Amino acid sequence: MSAQPLSGAQLICTALRRAGIECVFGLPGTQTVALYEALRTSSLRSIVATHELSAAMMANGYYRSSGRVAALLTIPGPGFTWALTGLAEAALDSAALLHLTTQPAHAPGQQFQLQALDQAAIAAALTKAQHRIDHADEVTPVLTIAHAEACTGEPGPVLVQVAREALRASAPLSAAMTGPPAPAEAEVAALDATVAALSQASRCVLLLGQGCAGAGAGEPARRLAETLSAAVVTTTSGRGVVAEDHPLSLGFELGGNECATLNALIEASDLVLAVGCKFSHNGSRGFELRIAQDKLIHVDACADVLGANYPARHLIRADAPTFLASLLQRLGPVPRPGGFGEGEIAQWRARCRAESLHHRVEPRIHGVPSGRPQAFFDALRHTLPRDACLVTDSGQHQGLARRHFRVLCPRGLIVPTNLQSMGFGISAAIGARLANPDRPVVALIGDGGLAMSGLELLTAVRERLRLTVIVFVDGAYGLIRMQQLATSGHVYDTRFNGPDLAAFAASIGATHMRLDGAPETTLATAIAAPGVTLVEVRVGDTLPMHWLRTRSVARGVLGSRLFAWLRRQRG
Repeated sequence: MSAQPLSGAQLICTALRRAGIECVFGLPGTQTVALYEALRTSSLRSIVATHELSAAMMANGYYRSSGRVAALLTIPGPGFTWALTGLAEAALDSAALLHLTTQPAHAPGQQFQLQALDQAAIAAALTKAQHRIDHADEVTPVLTIAHAEACTGEPGPVLVQVAREALRASAPLSAAMTGPPAPAEAEVAALDATVAALSQASRCVLLLGQGCAGAGAGEPARRLAETLSAAVVTTTSGRGVVAEDHPLSLGFELGGNECATLNALIEASDLVLAVGCKFSHNGSRGFELRIAQDKLIHVDACADVLGANYPARHLIRADAPTFLASLLQRLGPVPRPGGFGEGEIAQWRARCRAESLHHRVEPRIHGVPSGRPQAFFDALRHTLPRDACLVTDSGQHQGLARRHFRVLCPRGLIVPTNLQSMGFGISAAIGARLANPDRPVVALIGDGGLAMSGLELLTAVRERLRLTVIVFVDGAYGLIRMQQLATSGHVYDTRFNGPDLAAFAASIGATHMRLDGAPETTLATAIAAPGVTLVEVRVGDTLPMHWLRTRSVARGVLGSRLFAWLRRQRG
């Protein structure tokens, strides 16, 4: 007796669950009524965001914190276009997601249909692939392929457009399709070449990226570092692959675009083994990173990433966790002679720290006894367990977090790395929390980011999530304001009046706290509190920030050449 046919909408829900997807982010609309009816009776968890951009950022945070794909569901036209910045963030930050939308309206002989856009053409630059489902019996094979494409090689977003007729039509449930391909394994010759290069190198630097952050990669990465006595450096997205309190790690000291010390470290080494790294702008310290071709071995699952920007002695296409495990097996458990001693690494770490703070102008954090940002992030680090996840928005607070917050586990710091979109922090933190219900998640945003995405906390309250949101409040777009002061000495259009955060929190059903001293106690209370807790942290100017403005004004009055001459006379 054959199984009863299912509607296309029901088949979509079944195919998503078969692919391992558990969560769907989006908003219901006219064109997706049938799909939301199917979601109502499915085992998928549907999260309704305030708008589709937030839904896309949630799916991004869900994947980046867990390595599991979530679905994004939008209507065509305005729902599709609202999500585009989220697709761009996912594409540039290598985050897999499956974007389901319906096909635009079309009718033979009729132009200017409602909400009609060439969605495939628009999404072409932002997605790994685009697919159509025209008939209900295409649902399972197309979604199986689309899910595999999102995860394979460099992860990224994939678009699937479904005909509305296909949602209502029926088709039998097809047999389960094959899952995604097995992780790419390095060829024997490539492993042999790597082992040979390592045997000839007395000092090695491990450069680890987001490709190493997947399940099971942290342990072999740590063991490889210890076997080689290698210095460990990470990209921003690879933070925590090896815990940053490990004696061989320099990762947290090399945030931002400071690069002189890192280049000196590489110069003092014989080999750089870069695993799971995309040498993007932020992955190469603004392309200031220097690695001689004969020193670099580059390993990545994506062929397009290999050799991009940095030619290498060996280019190896392989899944990072699989490669690390295979390499360790060939090397054996016995530590190799040579390498960097822990005392030497400590000296490099101190040198990196001095470089990162050189000429660094930072704000004052009120409520912290010293007022120093480092003291605030030390308190936050001491309060959080090792496996906690910190998610930031884009802005001055992100730079401070990257500089001062130690990451002690893979996927322990999530930032909008290569698009740097404001409005990322709260939504991505919601996604991260949903992906890891037992893992503490803290969102760190500025008051500018709160103005852009603060109402998304309604979603967190409605879903009864435990989420701590720290808001740095300075009444300005702080990073741009500092850049204005540095270049002209004047501020324009970067000041604004924010809401009363206590009243705002009360209006959405969240708890409000203000950091007025005892930072560890306040933060611990907020993190342990049920529901959504908004922590207000006042941020102000320091004397160096006032000097920054005075110096810029003086440069404008005296002229750049005379100003530079006077500075030289001061020594």
